[in-house]
Amino acid sequence: SLRKCWNQIVIDAEEGEKKSTTIIETAGGVLSPSSSSPLNHQINHSLSSSGSRSGMPNSTPKWKWSTQADLYSSLQLPVVFVGDPKLGGISVTLASLEALWSRGYHVDAVVFIEAAKTNSENDREGDIHFGEGNTEALREYIAMKSLRTGKKLIAQDSIVCLPELPPMPIPLNEWYESNEGSFLALHDLLWKRWNSRLLRQPSIS
Repeated sequence: SLRKCWNQIVIDAEEGEKKSTTIIETAGGVLSPSSSSPLNHQINHSLSSSGSRSGMPNSTPKWKWSTQADLYSSLQLPVVFVGDPKLGGISVTLASLEALWSRGYHVDAVVFIEAAKTNSENDREGDIHFGEGNTEALREYIAMKSLRTGKKLIAQDSIVCLPELPPMPIPLNEWYESNEGSFLALHDLLWKRWNSRLLRQPSIS
């Protein structure tokens, strides 16, 4: 189970095992539905068997779903959030981060992957790099919010932007190899942060 794996990660960290990272990858947004099934009866799912939890009249249960952020919140997992690199993506990114923070998540890094470049009608000489722009905008916002709240939210060097992915169906091998330095630097930074936190983390039963 997920809880058993998480406890094993804590044990490995306490025993000084070599660097390793277990990644739980979710799909969709942080508030996207997860584990939808009429058989779900946990408190964090939308309906009880009678449908009374949401104030709905008694009826046959349907979705009985939970958001991904609610489903994993009890595990206190650290987060690497993949930001939206497109035009308007800073709003989606900030809304997602606020949803995670409000549920007690530690967001240790935000990674943007540069969106496909679009020529500006007003500036024919260059391309618009929305991913880089959103990265800088988020760094400014986090710095401002940290000063205002007195909380260290996300380190500036943990908000990064990777180059644009190659178009399909080109394999990603060369893209990964060309960005290996960025991946390793981010991994080392996150591993130190996670390991320090895991050593203070009690076992989850």
